[in-house]
Amino acid sequence: MLLGVLAGAAACALAAVVIVNGFGGRDRHTSGQVVGSAAGTPEAKAEKTAVPDACTLLDAKIADRLAPHAERGPADNYASSDRQNQCVWGVYSGRNQRQLSVETRAIAGTQAQSPTDAARAAFASERTADESGKALLAGQRITDKVRLKGLGDEAYAVYSVDEDQGSGAAVTNVRMANVLVTVHYSGSQGSDPIGTDDALTGAQDAARSVLEALARD
Repeated sequence: MLLGVLAGAAACALAAVVIVNGFGGRDRHTSGQVVGSAAGTPEAKAEKTAVPDACTLLDAKIADRLAPHAERGPADNYASSDRQNQCVWGVYSGRNQRQLSVETRAIAGTQAQSPTDAARAAFASERTADESGKALLAGQRITDKVRLKGLGDEAYAVYSVDEDQGSGAAVTNVRMANVLVTVHYSGSQGSDPIGTDDALTGAQDAARSVLEALARD
């Protein structure tokens, strides 16, 4: 009896290419394909392609507390779009002047970066500039700066005084996925600058209110 055993072997190669649709291109207003974080990650799910009108995001009670009876409206000479806009509340007369502004930006990705990675880079650049005070005018100086925890994915705040004008200003900048929320809060108390704690706390309260509204959007 002749017994023969025939054995065959087969090999197959499996290749997978994942293309994540993002919002890259030549500027923030164009879109294209972005190779980056997978679409199913928490960060990618939190990414936004547009932001609401900033004037509608801040809780009215907080706005009235920080800038009582202020005039409210879109910022003049600001290039608003579906990806970015700014709203300003202002009290420009009297002893206790106040100006509060809220800017929201949905950062677009590029061919090399996801929207979130592009926002990280923009945030880091702005933090370096704000903490260095290089954009301040003559007579203005940074007197306090802090890295914030528990506000968005990352956040910081700085406070500066303008000795010539007798005013103080706080800036809080927050990143949540690819969205940047920047709050400026400035003013005076008679002939003195608004206090450091009041300014920094006010700017952070406004930023937190805007983030909560964006999370519900």
